[in-house]
Amino acid sequence: MTMQGKTPETIILGAGLTGLSAAYHGGGTVYEKSDGPGGKCISPKIDGYTFDLGIHVLHTRNEYVLNLLQNELKVDFIMQDRAAWIYSHETLTHYPFQANTFGLPIPIVKECLLSFIHAYQKSNGSKSHVYHNYEDWINAHFGKGIAKHFMVPYAEKFWTVSPKEMTTDWLDVRVPMPTLEEVVEGALTRQTKGFGPNIKFRYPTVNGIFELAESFVRGGVNVFLNKTAIQVDLERKKITFSDGTSCSYEVLISTIPLPELVRLSRVPEPIVAAAERLRYNSILCVNLGIDRDNLNANHWIYFPEKEYSFFRISFLKNFAASMTPGGKSSISAEIAYSGGQSVNKEQIVERVVEDLVKAKILLQKDRIDLVDVRDMKYGYVIYDHDREQSLKMIKNFFRKNSVLVAGRYGNWEYQWMDDAILDGKKVAEEASDFVARGVK
Repeated sequence: MTMQGKTPETIILGAGLTGLSAAYHGGGTVYEKSDGPGGKCISPKIDGYTFDLGIHVLHTRNEYVLNLLQNELKVDFIMQDRAAWIYSHETLTHYPFQANTFGLPIPIVKECLLSFIHAYQKSNGSKSHVYHNYEDWINAHFGKGIAKHFMVPYAEKFWTVSPKEMTTDWLDVRVPMPTLEEVVEGALTRQTKGFGPNIKFRYPTVNGIFELAESFVRGGVNVFLNKTAIQVDLERKKITFSDGTSCSYEVLISTIPLPELVRLSRVPEPIVAAAERLRYNSILCVNLGIDRDNLNANHWIYFPEKEYSFFRISFLKNFAASMTPGGKSSISAEIAYSGGQSVNKEQIVERVVEDLVKAKILLQKDRIDLVDVRDMKYGYVIYDHDREQSLKMIKNFFRKNSVLVAGRYGNWEYQWMDDAILDGKKVAEEASDFVARGVK
């Protein structure tokens, strides 16, 4: 497929998957502040090791996205069966916790199972009730035992806020919902049934997850790199960059974080205040190259307990052999933080290694060949009770000024990679419509 319907009047800020997809589907020029495309979908290569910025796997069933990536952009994938676990109470259990309590201490299994049955009977299996916050939803669907021993502590560790502060707008299929029979079976035996949308997933054979971004560039998307926007003039429809250059637009597609777009633009005070209410967590990725082969057979492991610094670790060699040199292994540990939960970045590597040894992932004698730390200011969007109203105000304002927002940070939502690609296609069509109608 070649790029169609080019509209030079359209400028795109941000060369993540959404921005690249928008350019591919609608034309226009992409400006990216970094020295390469990809956004959060990059895979740094260091001394033979390749890392991603956290776990990225493609588990879409969308035929358009699959055809685009595999047949048009020629991405070569490995199809895999997910191997995901949870480490709590010094025990490994299958993911998701709510369907796999077998192996945990008996009192915990009993508490989780009985409270789940009680919650099930109370709700009579209904999923139509409206809940005021995420914690209420957890307790109503899974009971207080599962809430106490996994769902609430993991939510607090991952999101960095109490689930009481969050809505349920983001859930969709992201939290697996086993039946009563499945929960009982998972308490009595180690069941092998998988749950959730990523039971099977695709991962590129080479280049890590960056291969997806790179495929759009190979497909003809034009990206100007090292272009840091310092001002968006909404009246003159002009973007100024830190290198002194500028460009004009008829329609601007912005995939950069909404707070950054607001900061770059001259906007009314209510819009500034709305942007300040948008919340998010930040993620530290501590990547380690290990001088030992076959370190672990799994893809990733969740850690809900506070005594461990990371909420999740992954073993990249199990995604693709190309991710590590021969005879080596690697670990990527993810630590969430925000204004409400600080992290000691100076000592984080030492803490991560200690915790990996404590969890019996590493041995004291293991030699670490490589350490790479990536700090991502914008990690996951937090769906708190102010989000919807604030977001609507900001998006409506920019739309009236010929600026369309898209992507995880533009739309300020929890998107997977296929969502980002489809959002790019959608916003490209909107931009073309804007231009065709001569919207000012």
